Amino acid sequence: MNKKPNAPRHAMRIPSLPQWAFILFLALLPALLKGQQPPPADHPHGPHPGFPFPHPNIRPPKGEVPTPGTDVNFDATGLGSPIALDHNWRLGIAPGTDPAKPDFDDSKWPTRDAKEALAEVDDSSSQTEDKDPSVSHRHDDSAEHHHPDGHPFAWFRIRILLPEQHGPLVVLVRVPVSRPQMSFNGTVGMDLFANGKLIAPEGSNGATPETYQQISRIYPIDIPQDQTSLTLAIRIPFVPFGLDAYTGFFAHRTFFLGEREDLSSHLDLWQHAMLFERIPSLVDAGLKVLLAIFLLALFWTQRDHPEYLWLGLQSLMVAPIAWVQMQGSTAQIDQLWVAAMVCQLLLISAYFYFEFLVAFLSLRKRWYILALRYSAPLLLAFGPLLLFVRNGKAIQIGLVLSAIFAAVWMLMWFLFVGLTLTIGAIKRNYEAALLLLPLLLSVVGLVELISTASSSSWLSTPVQSPLTFQAGPVPIHFSDVADFAGVFVIILIIFVRFLRIHRERERASSELAAARSVQELMIPRESPQTPGFHVDTVYTPATEVGGDFFHIQATGDGGLLIVIGDVAGHGLQAAMNVSMLMGALRRSPQTEPAKLLAGLNDVLVGSSSFTTCEAAYFSANGELVIASAGHPPPYLNSQEVMLPGGLPLGVVAGVVYEETRLYLHPGDRLLMMSDGVSEARKPNGELFGFDRVRNLSNQSAFFIADAAKEFGQEDDITVLTVRRLVQAAAA
Repeated sequence: MNKKPNAPRHAMRIPSLPQWAFILFLALLPALLKGQQPPPADHPHGPHPGFPFPHPNIRPPKGEVPTPGTDVNFDATGLGSPIALDHNWRLGIAPGTDPAKPDFDDSKWPTRDAKEALAEVDDSSSQTEDKDPSVSHRHDDSAEHHHPDGHPFAWFRIRILLPEQHGPLVVLVRVPVSRPQMSFNGTVGMDLFANGKLIAPEGSNGATPETYQQISRIYPIDIPQDQTSLTLAIRIPFVPFGLDAYTGFFAHRTFFLGEREDLSSHLDLWQHAMLFERIPSLVDAGLKVLLAIFLLALFWTQRDHPEYLWLGLQSLMVAPIAWVQMQGSTAQIDQLWVAAMVCQLLLISAYFYFEFLVAFLSLRKRWYILALRYSAPLLLAFGPLLLFVRNGKAIQIGLVLSAIFAAVWMLMWFLFVGLTLTIGAIKRNYEAALLLLPLLLSVVGLVELISTASSSSWLSTPVQSPLTFQAGPVPIHFSDVADFAGVFVIILIIFVRFLRIHRERERASSELAAARSVQELMIPRESPQTPGFHVDTVYTPATEVGGDFFHIQATGDGGLLIVIGDVAGHGLQAAMNVSMLMGALRRSPQTEPAKLLAGLNDVLVGSSSFTTCEAAYFSANGELVIASAGHPPPYLNSQEVMLPGGLPLGVVAGVVYEETRLYLHPGDRLLMMSDGVSEARKPNGELFGFDRVRNLSNQSAFFIADAAKEFGQEDDITVLTVRRLVQAAAA
């Protein structure tokens, strides 16, 4: 958007939004208040490391400060290397654009040096009004109407004596190298006039610098090389007190005059110093991205650990903040966009960390956890409302309500996280104690940043934190230490937990392998000798250790006893129940199916699971006796055999099971199976079903089991077929 040459540039502000509410919300978000302003070049502590501005080669004359009523000039006739315009500034309060003119009489204005804090001036001493009605200076500006004397602007003027022959000149307005933060320091925009002409700055978004964070910029001064006088006039909105008071103007800006080549190199050094300032946060962001990728990959392999998912998403939300803040601090992104994106990312990351703690510590779903969880979607409104805050009072009211809700939610979040980790540490949960360490460091870093930033803003002087140290040209702040400690603690916890889970899985795998070996010994892989009958069996467990079993026993009278069953569940517990049943079957002399099932039921009563079972006795003369305890019915020559229902084994004691008697002719075939065949399921949810079982019931046991497995095995599959031989009938 183009700006008229004489239209004042104002800082990016939130109309009608209470500043205290916004500051309160930002105070709850540590990443928005990281850092403090380093001392300027003329501060007693010296300039920022790695930014060697030359000391001014021209100093104010010795003696008393010039008094109002006398002409004051800045002597730059010996201009060689860039000089700092650090004294002989006239300060006054006046409306309009008259003070920008070179012939404006400012002799009654007090003289000020470019110090961090300026003495206030009596604005009643300057009542100059614009004499030129053609000059538009926005008399309807809100600041003018709010000021009792109608003086909306603070002016800083300086007259400079130049050498007789000089090259093209530029002015460098250098701001302190600041941490990546949302800060109110130096947010007031400024207009620079050279001999009455408004000068547009160079660099990123120089046409509208007021909506971006203040950065060091070069202002080209277009004056003839033989002109020996230059009047610079700077206009800012008149703010008598607070964060943007005009008395702190020079605490956030230093002015240099010189040739373009020299000051361009100084600007490059300032940009390098800005990069050095942000190296710790950028490195931390890179580590968080790598950590997030690792956590998401870990969750992909361990779906039963959702804490890896939540922590990975939280790291992904926090990582871009450093890049957004760097883009904002270099005037690449509008301040309002920076505030909206940073606030929204922080709120979303806070919710993800909350879910991480709930899953990580296996917390019970109490009312306050449910309150935080189900109210969290309202946090998504804060960023968009802040982004469109200029669009009307309704948006502003919504933003205030959203900011209050977000502040309350974050306060509850801090209480929940702090108390949960503290209680966990007291209960000797070492992982909770480790997570508590970076939280405590972050609180200390937050207090440090808020105190130093507030002191710098309200005192209009840079305050250096004692908790900041230098690593060569890179400053390391205490909040950076807290960030790196958080990443290190998470990596340590994940590594320790991964080793523990790996050991537990190895132990469980060895136990399952041992159980599988025992099961293989107890469940025959090959059909035993069964004179008069041909038995075909297939057993395919769904996991390492299955819950299906079968028992084949030839009796002394030429008969055959077959028992097939399915223990509920999988794994080691199911294998233990199978072993117990197989031991009972081998010890039992009973061959009557009903009595055999009743005995097995008494063995399992009181156990933690139940078992479906089916027992069948084949006599040498072809008689077949079957009893069922809730097991799927068998198929005789592709026809389903209807059996009376019975309770599964282990449910209640003293169950009496009914028997069904059939006759097998030579060549007849009986199919017995577990429910893993009919319950095989495709990925789309389609079941194998009993119709397919009936259609395939005349096939071999291997064919039926393989068909169910290819369809989509979800449970153990056991298929057993018994065919009466013709030779036995002839004998």
